[in-house]
Amino acid sequence: MSLDATSLLVTGGAGFVGNCVVRTLLERCPKARIVVLDNLFNGKRSYLPQSDQLHLAQCDLTNAADVMRVVAESRPEVVIHLAALHYIPYCNQHPAETLQVNVVGTQHLLEACRQHQPQKIVIASSAAVYPIRDVANREDSATGPTDIYGLTKWINESQLQLFAEQVEGTHCAAARMFNVIGPRETNPHVLPEIVRQVLAGETSIQLGNVKPKRDYVFVSDVANALITIAFGNEHSYRVFNVGTGEEYSVEELVALIRRISGRTIEIKVAQDRVRKQERMHLLCDRTRIEQELNWRPQFNVESGLAALWRFETEGSGSACSQALRRGVQDK
Repeated sequence: MSLDATSLLVTGGAGFVGNCVVRTLLERCPKARIVVLDNLFNGKRSYLPQSDQLHLAQCDLTNAADVMRVVAESRPEVVIHLAALHYIPYCNQHPAETLQVNVVGTQHLLEACRQHQPQKIVIASSAAVYPIRDVANREDSATGPTDIYGLTKWINESQLQLFAEQVEGTHCAAARMFNVIGPRETNPHVLPEIVRQVLAGETSIQLGNVKPKRDYVFVSDVANALITIAFGNEHSYRVFNVGTGEEYSVEELVALIRRISGRTIEIKVAQDRVRKQERMHLLCDRTRIEQELNWRPQFNVESGLAALWRFETEGSGSACSQALRRGVQDK
């Protein structure tokens, strides 16, 4: 499917990844009408750019009637489903709400898509569907979520696969995203917390677990991956990892930020922030998406951190914004 789609729906489009997806779609689909479905629980209206192409439908996934109405009115050719509760500490504290939003809400969306069938559906899954292992995760690796959030994403994949088996003609895919970094983060994950403390002038920053390694992928690369999957996937149902294939510890992130910022930064481990159980590795094997859809990240962790630092210190009109645009246009 070409990028001249006339109608697109992005759930969670006012959120961290979602606003970058929307901005990228506006650049790559200049004739399309883009509808953002978002309840603004985590997303921010101010994160959405001003455009006559863009319409915000402020409603909740858990309201089946509202979801049906939005899909019926927009009749999207492409659906990119990002809306979810995904900050793991919050999900662990509110498991019933997490299941209601992530699982029941996704089912409401799929039922609406059953009635008003799009050509493409991509849902945001997560590397959290994988169990603890020390080697890179492939899409055909065994799954085994270790928390409620990962469980909901694993269920989402099963929901979408069942939809694909029952509804002919819609190409469906799940994107297992690894640790996304970049501007306009909406949850207090470890990297925004590091940057917040450094910008506040702290030279001794308080963190929890600093040894575990993660695969950090820049948000504009993730946006490009989701759009590439949406327009490029020709399978009835397919799973794609979205990551870099490299992993870094929090200690290594701090060392990079120290070098990028030129500031003195020491780590102080705060025991109240230390997780009692922690996986030491979570690494992506990106072979499938690279071979099948020709996607590869444009940012490594250092250039991504540099872009984030410029954004936070110089503002959205800075060279960071130009770097973000280059990241989505140079594919």
